[in-house]
Amino acid sequence: MKNRLLNSFFRAAAAFALLLAAGACKDDVALPMQRVALNTHAILAPSFATTLSFDVEANCDWTISVAGDDTSWAELSQTGATGMATVAVSIAENNTSGSRALTIRVAAKRNAAVVEELSFVQASATAEGYLSIPDLRKLAADGDYSVTQDVKMRGIVVSSVQDNNYYDNCIALQSALKANCGITLRTDEVLYRKPGEELEIDLKGAVVGVNPETGVMEVKPAADDKVSRTETTQVKIEALKITYEELRSGAYESMYAGIYSQVYVPEGGSLNGITLKDDLSMQDPDNNRFRLVASQASSFGIDPAPTGSGVLKGIVVPQDGAYAIRPCTAGDKELTGLRFGAQVGIRLPYVFSFYAASQANKDCKYVTVTDGTFDKLGADFKVEDKDVTKCVVLTAKVAPTSNSSHFRLTHWADEAAHDNIPAKSMVYGQDSYFLLTVPLAEDMPASFRISFGMSGTGGAPKNWAVAYSTDGTEYVTPSDGSTAISIPGAIASSGYFYYFTVTLTPQLRLMKGQTLLLKLYPTDNVSCNGGTAGYNSDSRLHSCVAIEAVPKFSTPKPVGAVYFEPFDGLTEGLDYLYGDKLAAMLNYCGSDISEWDAVLKNGLSGTNVHQHPGYAQIGYVESQAVKRAEYENKAGALLTPALNATGDLNLSFRAMAYKTCSDRPKGKATEPKDKKGDLTEIVVEVIGGGTIDGATKKVVSGLATDAFNTYSLTIDGATASTALRFTSEPASGEFSRWFIDDICVTK
Repeated sequence: MKNRLLNSFFRAAAAFALLLAAGACKDDVALPMQRVALNTHAILAPSFATTLSFDVEANCDWTISVAGDDTSWAELSQTGATGMATVAVSIAENNTSGSRALTIRVAAKRNAAVVEELSFVQASATAEGYLSIPDLRKLAADGDYSVTQDVKMRGIVVSSVQDNNYYDNCIALQSALKANCGITLRTDEVLYRKPGEELEIDLKGAVVGVNPETGVMEVKPAADDKVSRTETTQVKIEALKITYEELRSGAYESMYAGIYSQVYVPEGGSLNGITLKDDLSMQDPDNNRFRLVASQASSFGIDPAPTGSGVLKGIVVPQDGAYAIRPCTAGDKELTGLRFGAQVGIRLPYVFSFYAASQANKDCKYVTVTDGTFDKLGADFKVEDKDVTKCVVLTAKVAPTSNSSHFRLTHWADEAAHDNIPAKSMVYGQDSYFLLTVPLAEDMPASFRISFGMSGTGGAPKNWAVAYSTDGTEYVTPSDGSTAISIPGAIASSGYFYYFTVTLTPQLRLMKGQTLLLKLYPTDNVSCNGGTAGYNSDSRLHSCVAIEAVPKFSTPKPVGAVYFEPFDGLTEGLDYLYGDKLAAMLNYCGSDISEWDAVLKNGLSGTNVHQHPGYAQIGYVESQAVKRAEYENKAGALLTPALNATGDLNLSFRAMAYKTCSDRPKGKATEPKDKKGDLTEIVVEVIGGGTIDGATKKVVSGLATDAFNTYSLTIDGATASTALRFTSEPASGEFSRWFIDDICVTK
C-alpha cells in the first residue's frame, strides 16, 4: 500500500514537472525574427545642395552608422529608432572636381547581423568634360554663343511643365542655391520632365543667348535627343529666399526663388474678383513693387488672388524692364499670413458677416467662401473677409465619422436673412469648432462684447463657450462662465434661430499687432433635444459675428432744454447702423422697457420699446424660435413723463426707420412676413394738454432707413401735465419698427 502511494506520488510529481516544463517552453517560444529592410539600397544625388530620404522598415530597435572617407557633407535627421521611420539626409553642394560617397548601415540594436546597407553617392559640380551654368552664362554675356567643344552640362528641373506657367517648350534649370546658377532650356518639342529631376545636355552644337521675346537667357541644344535624364534620384526643390534687391539684380534669373510679399491693394481697392492672371502687383514690407506673372492657360491662372502675405515662390524672369516671379505650382502662390502694413487688422466695432447678396447659397456679400462643399469629408471650412486689409478668417471643423453623409460645411442663404454655416456633426471631444482669426489694428479695451447667431437641430450640441488665444496653441475659457451660451431646447426643425452676446475680459490686454483667436466650441455632450449630442445634426453659426467695445455715452444737455432724453444709459443689443452686415441680427435689440430699472427708465414708460446702444427701438418683431412665415409685428409706444412746462414749446428728436434684410428674391415657399419692409412714417401724440398743428396727433413721414434725421415740431398750449407719446399706426399685415434718440423740448 505504501509503495503504491509512493508510486502515485512520483507519478503526480512527474506530471507536475512536465506541466512546469511545458510552461517554461511556452515562455521560450521563439519571438518573431528581427528584421530590417530599406526601400532603396542606392541613392545617386546631384551636386545640388538638397535633402533626400529613405525609409526604414523594421520590427525592432535599430541604429545607423555612416562610413566613408569624409562624412561631414551629409547630415541625417536621426540615427536610430524603433520600427518604421523615414530618415532624411541633408547634403551640401559638391563643388569639388570628383564625386563623393558614403555608406549608410542600418542594423538591429540587439543583433548586429541583421543589417542593411545603402550606398549614397553625390555627383560633382565641376567634373571634367562638364560646363557649369555660371560659366555657360558668362560665355553668352556679350551675345549669342555657339558651343563647339565636346562638353556637357547638368541642371535640376525647377519649373513645372505640367502646370504650364512657363514659356512654351521651355524648362528652367538650376545647378545650385546661389546666384547665377539658373538657365532656361528650350527644345523643339515639349519635354515632359518633373521638378527635381536632373537633366544632362550635350552642349556641342548648342546655342546660348537671350531670347529677344522673353528676355531670358536660353540654351538651345542641337537637337532634342541631346537632352537626357540622369540616373540621379529626384530631389525636392526648395525655393531660395531672396530680397527685392536680389530679385532686381537679375542674378537669379531662371532660378526657383521666393520673396516675402503680398498682393498690392490700392487704398479703397479690393481683390474681389481678381485672379492670378490679372497681372498682379506685389509689394514687400518696404513697399517695393514687382510683378506676379501667371498665364490664363496655367493650372492655377484663374485662381483668386492671394489675400494674405507670405513667401511668393516661382521662377525669376525678366518682365517689362524689371524682374518678376512666375509661380510653378498652385502651392507657390499660397500666401496665408497676416497682411503687413499699418492698416492690417480690425478696429472696433467689427462685423464678420454671412449675409448673402442674393437668395443663393455661397453668394456671400461680405466674405469669400474659399473652401466649402456639401458633405466634405474631414476638412476645414474656410471663409475670409473680402476686405483684405482686415485679414479676418473663419474656419470650421466637424467631427470625423465613417459615414460621409454625416458631414456638411457650406454657406446657406436663409429667407429671413439668418444666412448661416450649417456644420453637421459638431461633437464635444472630437475637436470640432468654429474659429475666428482676428488680427488687431488697434489696442483692444480691457473688456469687449462678442455677438453672434447660433442654432442647433435635434442632436446638435446645446452648450457652447467662447475660448480665446493669442498663439493658437493655448486657449483660455473664462472660468466665470461669462462666455458660455446655451441654445434653447425643444428644437424640432431647422427654422429656429437665436442671438447671443458674451463679454470677454482677457487675462492680458490685447495690443495692436497681435492676433486674437476666438474659438466657439461645444462644452459637453448634451444635445438641443435633451439627449446626447451625436452625428447628423446641424450646428448653425448664423448672420454674423460682431465684436464691439462695451459702449459708454455722455451726451451734453442742450442749453435751454426743459426736457432732454439722450438714451445714454441704453447699451444692449447691436447697433442697427452697422447695416446689412448684421443680416438677421439687424433685429437684435436689448431688453424691453418693462425690464429696465428706474434709473434707466428715467420716467419713461411704454410697450414694445427695446434697447440699442445709445438709442431706443419702438416696435418689435420676435424672430428667435419663430418660423419665418409666422413673424408678427408688435407696434410700440414710448411715453415721456410730464414735461412740467407750459405754453408753446419746441420739440426736436432724431428718428430712423427699420429696413429688413429679408427683401431678397424669393428662394423658398416660406418667406418671412416682414419681407416687404417696415413703414417709414411714425406718429407723435400730445397727451395732457396742447396741440401740434391744431391736433393732438402728428404723422411724420419719410424716415430714412440708413441714418438718423432730426425732426422739429411746435407744441402749442402745453400744460404742466403735457407728455409726449411716440408710436406708429401700422395696418393689418404691416410692420413698423423704428428708432428714436435725443428727445429735446425747449421753450
